[in-house]
Amino acid sequence: MSIDKIMLNNKGQARMPSSFGGLVQYYADYKSKITVKPKVVIALGVVLIVIVIGLRIAFG
Repeated sequence: MSIDKIMLNNKGQARMPSSFGGLVQYYADYKSKITVKPKVVIALGVVLIVIVIGLRIAFG
């Protein structure tokens, strides 16, 4: 029996492999109580960088 015949089902259509590969997502429905917008995270990062640079300039 050839590999081509093994990969076909009864109707002659190719079988596709499983898309999850054995992995299960347990927390797909989890919603966090704390939500932060991406703009806020970027703004806080920029503010932190400015503070660090300012402290390095001020105190060497």
